[in-house]
Amino acid sequence: MHYWNKTNFQGLLAVADSLQAHPELKALASYCRYREQGLRRQAFAELERFLAASRSFDNAIARGAAIEILEANMRTSGAHQFLTQPLVARFLRPTLQDWMEDDAEASLPVRWLGMLDRDAELLTRALSACPEDLPVRKILIDFALGWVDHATHHLDESVFLGSPEEAILALERAKGLIAEAADPEALDHLRDEVRYFEHLVADWKAFLQAPTGSFPEWCSERGRDYAMPVKFYYER
Repeated sequence: MHYWNKTNFQGLLAVADSLQAHPELKALASYCRYREQGLRRQAFAELERFLAASRSFDNAIARGAAIEILEANMRTSGAHQFLTQPLVARFLRPTLQDWMEDDAEASLPVRWLGMLDRDAELLTRALSACPEDLPVRKILIDFALGWVDHATHHLDESVFLGSPEEAILALERAKGLIAEAADPEALDHLRDEVRYFEHLVADWKAFLQAPTGSFPEWCSERGRDYAMPVKFYYER
């Protein structure tokens, strides 16, 4: 029964087990179990029960519940049916935003809202407050590398999106974030990605100095081995 979605179903059960220990989160645990069984109507009834109950939570309970939910989700990222739009929009985001407004010195809501919304500004603030926060550091590195990946993903067609200078700045940001980590060796795989893109961007700049043929052909003539994507365009 679990076919391709097996990781999601297993993750939902793991999240349910984690939340069950917290009285205020039992309805969410039930949501996960019903969702794993494919009982969508019953699952969303439990989600609504939790959201209705959450309106009477005091600040301490609401904030603790938000952190428990987000930590459980991070531990089981394969459970893609857990963080639903109603849960995020009606409980998690308002709770974290109110927390930030009430306590400008608190770093936890900044961190988790940054991670929830993939907000680079909030994540940068969170890392400044806690430089040893490896998950936040990794996300910021991924942002920088993702920008370069986007800029270069049409090089198979000899097209660079944006400017090489912007890509170089993004790579410098990624290198700095790796070098400043408490354990840089834990990020060696990301360092390898930085090197790959540095060589790719440098070769693109060299190609522009004397372009002959296409960029993939130029690379092939010089023994450069880059993973060039293949694209297909369809017309009616």
